Amino acid sequence: MNLLTKNTWHQHLGYAVKIGIGSALAILLAELLGLNYAASAGIITLLTISTTKVQTWRLCVQRVGTFLVTVLLAFLIQPIHHLEWISYGVILVLLAFGLSARNLLPTLSVNAVVLTHLIAGNALTSTAIFNEFCLLVIGLVIAIVVNHFQHYESQKKYLDYCRQTSEKKFKVIFEKLAVYLANSEIQNHVWDDIINLEKELHHYTQVAFAYQQNRLPVTDDFYLDYFEMRTQQCNVLHNLHYEIKKLRLIKRDSAVIVTFLNEIATHFGELSQPIHQLQMVDQLVQKMEETPLPQTKEEFLRKARLYHILMDLEEFLIFKKRFLQKHHPEKVAAYEAELAIEE
Repeated sequence: MNLLTKNTWHQHLGYAVKIGIGSALAILLAELLGLNYAASAGIITLLTISTTKVQTWRLCVQRVGTFLVTVLLAFLIQPIHHLEWISYGVILVLLAFGLSARNLLPTLSVNAVVLTHLIAGNALTSTAIFNEFCLLVIGLVIAIVVNHFQHYESQKKYLDYCRQTSEKKFKVIFEKLAVYLANSEIQNHVWDDIINLEKELHHYTQVAFAYQQNRLPVTDDFYLDYFEMRTQQCNVLHNLHYEIKKLRLIKRDSAVIVTFLNEIATHFGELSQPIHQLQMVDQLVQKMEETPLPQTKEEFLRKARLYHILMDLEEFLIFKKRFLQKHHPEKVAAYEAELAIEE
């Protein structure tokens, strides 16, 4: 079983265990306190436990607020309580409309159950309301406590695996791009590889976001920033498709880019500094500026295409540099100082 499959099973099992244990604890506590409809506390816990701590807290706040609104609506519709099903329908229409307008529909199910308890048998009394509020508080507190337990090490290990996998695939893509440019007869499906990597990075970014949301209040946005940076880089390569297809027909220009692509592939990695490669871009652009002005339309288009590719590759490297400046500023500063001494 590979790490991807193992992590997925761990997530599903962990979520199921939290729901089972949390719901059982909520029902048990409600019964010990002698509350009516104790099972509702377990349902509230079940519906509140989310994949992240932040989402769970957000749902808790929303459930408390919408509970108060539900009770208020029940009081306002009191005159027709002798027709319970009509009262229930009217309140539910108003409640569903308001929650939908405020993007709070996930809280509707719990409030619908609260309504059935309060309206059935004209039970809209302070005792009944207090009973429902206690059930809500128990369900929410248990959901928060249970969801507080997170296996950060397994999540981090999986994200490291995703990072290493994406770097290997980027390296392969650059090597394929170099071969693709060097030989106009080769069709190595490198563009399909870029599209597939783009989809994988989208998944990795979602996993990193969930990890970040579970780490709060600890600030840990390294992985989210990393995969967002890689996604931006992937978009740059994806946008180069048309220009590189044209460039491969001109051997002299394609040879320059092939050398540069191989340079990037050789030093591709999380902590590899792109500063030297950015200097290479500047040197190539400077050489282009020193050449005579194009005399024909074809020469102008060729030079413009080459310049555009270099600028896109420079943008690719700048994304990496910004990431390193945020998360490894001391290493960037040390490398820049080392280059300055060499010059």
